[in-house]
Amino acid sequence: MKAKREKSPPEVVAANAEIKQEVYELAHAELSAQAETDAEIATFIQKVEATSIAEIDRLLAELEDAKNHLQSEQKRIEHEVARYTNLTQMTALTAKIISDAVSQWHPARN
Repeated sequence: MKAKREKSPPEVVAANAEIKQEVYELAHAELSAQAETDAEIATFIQKVEATSIAEIDRLLAELEDAKNHLQSEQKRIEHEVARYTNLTQMTALTAKIISDAVSQWHPARN
């Protein structure tokens, strides 16, 4: 038979108090570690958020620049097409005038 060593009530109370203190300290340490982790995560999220917003703002500025460039090019091309159309019409009219003048110098033979 095993002999049971029984603790006296003051030893039991002291052991229970010691265990309660250890449990309290462990729980407090875990909560403290969780709070530190939460703070680190919040800081990380803020950095990522700031970086993302800055990147989006930069991309929007690039798109705005591209839009302005394309609108400028559209106006330039429209002007060039109008100029080319006018030049083509003037060339056709000049060719007709020259053709009419030459035909008067050499009447058509029938």
